[in-house]
Amino acid sequence: MFFINQIASLLPTSYSLYDQASAMVVIVTSLAISGAMILLVVYWLVTKSFETVKTIFAMLAIMLGLAGCIGLALNYQVRLAAWILIVLMLLLNVANMLGYGIATSASAAYLIPILLAMFCIGVTAGYVIAFLGCVIVFAIAFLQSKEKLKTFLPYEVSHLTFDAPVLSLVYLLVTFITGSWITPLKEFLFQ
Repeated sequence: MFFINQIASLLPTSYSLYDQASAMVVIVTSLAISGAMILLVVYWLVTKSFETVKTIFAMLAIMLGLAGCIGLALNYQVRLAAWILIVLMLLLNVANMLGYGIATSASAAYLIPILLAMFCIGVTAGYVIAFLGCVIVFAIAFLQSKEKLKTFLPYEVSHLTFDAPVLSLVYLLVTFITGSWITPLKEFLFQ
């Protein structure tokens, strides 16, 4: 709670309750993703499974983008910061799916841009991004099945018959659940 209060104290006092909440989501998400990346690299180093120094450069570039989102959120550009963070997370998730396929646990990270859109932009944006995720997982699995897309992990028929439908259902369920909560909350905040 101390951490959240510290971040809240950095926000401009002229922010509406909704802008404060959105800025907090952007800032906390950016810091959490940065911390997670650092922990993942440390884990790879400790387990001697770290493969290439390019990973460090990629991590630093992503962290620079995340720092930019934090800066925007603190300087009256909350919506822009949220959109940049959403697009960054979309690109990273789609790149991961294109590289490894959809059957990795990392495909669940697509929930991050869905939730960011729901909390910081609006329910419609959240539904659009969730639907886009459904199309992406099915398209990648389909392209793998037709041998038009080669990934590091080989294609299995379950990617198209199980993984894509289940990921789609999870994306949509999380969107419906979040939407049912965020809609009345926004109405309350804007009263």
